[in-house]
Amino acid sequence: MLFRLAAALLWAGLCLGVVYQATAQSTCTLPLAGRVTDHESGEGLAGATVVLLPGQDATQTDPEGHFHFHVCAGTYRVQVHFLGYQPEEAELRVTAAAVRNFALHPETIRLQGAVVRGTHVEAPTPQASGSLSGQALQSTRGQALGEALQKLAGVTAIQTGPSIFKPMIHGLHSNRVAIMNNGVRQEGQQWGQEHGPEIDPFVASELTVVKGAAGVRYGSDAVGGVVLVQPRPLRDTAGTGAELNLVGMSNNGLGAASATVEGNLRRLPALSWRVQGSLKQAGNTRTPDYWLDNTAFRERNFSAALGWRRERYGVEAFYSRFSSRLGILSAAVVGNQADLQAAIDRGRPVGNGSFSYEINRPYQQLRHDLAKLTSFWKTGNGGRLTATVAHQQDFRDEFDVVRGSSAAGSRNLPQLSYLNYTSTADVVWEHPHWGNFSGSVGLSGTYQRNRYAPGSRQFIPFYTNQVGGAFLIERWQQQRLLLEAGLRLDRRDLQTRRLTRTVQDDTLRYGVEQQQFRYWTPAASLGAVYDASTHLSLRADAGLVRRAPAANERLAQGVHNAIYEEGYDVSRPAGAAPLGPETSYNLGLTATLHDNPRLNGELTLYQNYIDGYIYQVVAGSYQTIQGVFPLWRTQQTDAVFRGLDALLTYAPAPGWLLSGRAAVVRARNRRLNDYLVFVPADRFEATARRQWSTGPAARLQRPFAQLSLTAVRRQDRTAGAEYDLQAAPAGYQLLGAEVGTTIRLGNVPLELSLAGSNLLNTRYREYLNRFRYYAQDQGRNLTLRLRAPLEFGRRAGSR
Repeated sequence: MLFRLAAALLWAGLCLGVVYQATAQSTCTLPLAGRVTDHESGEGLAGATVVLLPGQDATQTDPEGHFHFHVCAGTYRVQVHFLGYQPEEAELRVTAAAVRNFALHPETIRLQGAVVRGTHVEAPTPQASGSLSGQALQSTRGQALGEALQKLAGVTAIQTGPSIFKPMIHGLHSNRVAIMNNGVRQEGQQWGQEHGPEIDPFVASELTVVKGAAGVRYGSDAVGGVVLVQPRPLRDTAGTGAELNLVGMSNNGLGAASATVEGNLRRLPALSWRVQGSLKQAGNTRTPDYWLDNTAFRERNFSAALGWRRERYGVEAFYSRFSSRLGILSAAVVGNQADLQAAIDRGRPVGNGSFSYEINRPYQQLRHDLAKLTSFWKTGNGGRLTATVAHQQDFRDEFDVVRGSSAAGSRNLPQLSYLNYTSTADVVWEHPHWGNFSGSVGLSGTYQRNRYAPGSRQFIPFYTNQVGGAFLIERWQQQRLLLEAGLRLDRRDLQTRRLTRTVQDDTLRYGVEQQQFRYWTPAASLGAVYDASTHLSLRADAGLVRRAPAANERLAQGVHNAIYEEGYDVSRPAGAAPLGPETSYNLGLTATLHDNPRLNGELTLYQNYIDGYIYQVVAGSYQTIQGVFPLWRTQQTDAVFRGLDALLTYAPAPGWLLSGRAAVVRARNRRLNDYLVFVPADRFEATARRQWSTGPAARLQRPFAQLSLTAVRRQDRTAGAEYDLQAAPAGYQLLGAEVGTTIRLGNVPLELSLAGSNLLNTRYREYLNRFRYYAQDQGRNLTLRLRAPLEFGRRAGSR
């Protein structure tokens, strides 16, 4: 079925390409010119090779260092590499004739040529976005994906203990945030608030968050935004390279190692490959006063890619496996109602605990496999056609505390065991510029089935989910103004099957209940980007997205990671309507001050009305034979989310950078005219960074030091006490610092850094941590990071 679906989508995309090719006209006549010079002398560097990717258009600089192209309107990232000089990179938006010069700094490396590479990037999106790459990404190595993304304004995380982080964008998470792993939508058991993304961040060279509704391009679940996990492109020059990352943490004894090896064959330059693997293990986490028993975790991850690329076509295969075992805080499991209340009143585990790498019940055991095949074909003047097919397998076992004798305990079987299989096929055709217009059209299909293993407790039902959709995004650009409009329509068919128990004539009877739900989920967007000046850009976007309820939101029932959950249709009053879809109306405004020598920043204001908003509240507790657990119940209302993200940087002097960022969210229940629960508190961060310039012959290069302060207010805008077990904790302030440098050992630039978080060992509780009722958050932690890029068999003059 998957192959038939993929073939149909591919044929449809090819037909669209052929039709459009007959009328498309090339209008790529905008001059793009510049000069490559030596920074010290100002002399032009002759013979530099200038390449614009992916078109492979190339030229060489003249004796004075000049280069010249004719290009389409759009945004380009230009990277400059000259043998013997430090590389430079710049992003350039071309709307008219443009000039961009590069002045390169000398470096003591014996090199014999110059290469300037340009990569065409997507046109700027109307939605606000942020990304982590380079040093900013390196400073998060060893952290979980959701934890690392909190470095971006407007992004927080719903947290379960010290090791499980789920990204939250503008107060929305789980089924409302799409995660794209190397171009494939991550699918599995992402519905659980305590289910962290099964993705190894070491794979990524860049993490990008698109904030705001992005349902047209990424599907109708992208109500809150999209997380893009992007590996770097496969190597395109002959030789073999490698990268080694080592991370150690003091608080929980974490040790992590990641190695990447990649190459390109000199005799077969179209063929490139990459192999990557990582290991991570951590013990129990320590708060300022005690250890958190059974919070150890470990990961074993692997990925590989193989690509064949020509000027007009290419194909790439990718495979990854993520496997992890995560302990669940033992203090979160109690035996009866009195013990639960005592644990909450006490606010800490009994005893001081101890450090250990051992993982006992309760714990999660996960494995996620992803296989992807993608190809592209440049259809002459008719644009570019990309087709992707992927298959994912997600295995999740959850082991609860076993009381008394049982088969699960004696044989160490999981109480919950899920198997999720997802096959996807996508075709996207990007047509070339036609006058002032450019854009893309796409078709997508998904077939997903979710099962639980024999003997496993039924928590969510068996379900089969089939989705088919089409989208169109069109851009119009002239001079300083870019307009974008998009439409999407998906058809979703959800079929569920679950066991039922009824009592008739004092007899317990079992049955099977099957249900089918069908939805049309439209999405639409309209946005604009306006360059008010060379240094000021204004963005505005509006979107409508409809999201169908997931199986867990309807029919979840049972113990799940130290809580008891009930779906809406399980607990709704007799005669009440079943759970309906959500409809989101989103508006965002962004002003960006950029490329100034001293002061830069960004301010985003947003408002999101969601009719039929589906959410969970704590509705007391629930007693089972395993113990007593907080009862989380699914409800539906009309809600509104408003807020702002702010980022400001200031360079008072060379080598100094002061920065600050803030995120504020306000969320209300419009039906009850009250606040919503579990919304991020106001968050502020200030950082001072000093980086010293050094000569190319210095042993220590580019040393830096920075100091940061994070302040989080108490969340005093919450719903009534009946929707939570405990009032929101007090606000807190955390002090952090980091120092680092690059040590050149021969030809190897060894990057070292030492970072400290919560340096004052502050006692605090994060409002969005689901285990805040029982324990404090992590205390002081020191992190040592090492990165070593290696190069083997590089041909002279290549990179």
